[in-house]
Amino acid sequence: MKSISRKYGFCLAFLLGLFCFRVLAQGIQSIYPLPFLPPFEAWHSGALPYWVLLLAQLIIIFFAFRAVNQFLSNKVEARRTTGRICLILGGIYFYIMLFRLLAGLTVASDHFWFGQRIPTFFHLVLASLLLLAGRFHFKYGNDS
Repeated sequence: MKSISRKYGFCLAFLLGLFCFRVLAQGIQSIYPLPFLPPFEAWHSGALPYWVLLLAQLIIIFFAFRAVNQFLSNKVEARRTTGRICLILGGIYFYIMLFRLLAGLTVASDHFWFGQRIPTFFHLVLASLLLLAGRFHFKYGNDS
């Protein structure tokens, strides 16, 4: 199972890398806008003040990095209960963000929250991270 843990770890690391790119790109656009990146406003839906969003993102990165490190170093202990929780929460999160994306692409493109495609995409990335970790725990966990 150790090689399986590492395979999951690499996939989780890729998803975390995508999310870190989002945080870094948004930060760069807020300080020193680069012409080849979308403007700051495209990265930020405005639902939270930027400093609150950034703090939340850094906390997410911290905990996700710790989890990815456990997977990559084969120190993760699979638990079905953890998997079940991650799959339920990740599924709810994913479907809400998928609805947000579809609504933003169709009937609510002018709405400030639905119309923001970049944040929605990265919410789907985070939901996928949660779903993938949940799949590992549920599939390989020993508790009932």
